[in-house]
Amino acid sequence: MASGTVELDMEYVDVATLLTQAIAETNTSMGQASLVIRERIAKFPIHAHLDGNKIWRVFENLIGNAQKYSLPGTRIYIYLDESDDMELFKIQNTAAYEIDFAAEELFERFKRADVSRQTEGSGLGLSIVKSIVELHGGEIKIEIHGDQFNVILHLPKQRLI
Repeated sequence: MASGTVELDMEYVDVATLLTQAIAETNTSMGQASLVIRERIAKFPIHAHLDGNKIWRVFENLIGNAQKYSLPGTRIYIYLDESDDMELFKIQNTAAYEIDFAAEELFERFKRADVSRQTEGSGLGLSIVKSIVELHGGEIKIEIHGDQFNVILHLPKQRLI
């Protein structure tokens, strides 16, 4: 993706249904039974011209990261809404460790938030997510408020590029 050789297979996608399916799939394989996912989807359907497979990968990665790095016994909040020309997605969780670095560092390849972590993962997740979002002409940002971790996506309903 970083080389720019990835092509998008654009289609008219119901993003609300895609997100609901990603949540259901990751919920069945959730590593921490003590975590609860709360979804707030403004309405059904929410349509956009996107590459459904790649956006699925974005949702799957972000939900999986929230599950891996959340403090046990807390909740993960997932929001989806739309404006006239954008899809608005946010995922929020309480980190299981102290966040003592700049949020932008997490987009670097091979950067891990929890440097002591010895579990699976290549450290490429958020770098790939950012690439996919940007290929769609969208924006991604991370906000950290104390131990609250938020990832916010803005995806255009129509491809702008």
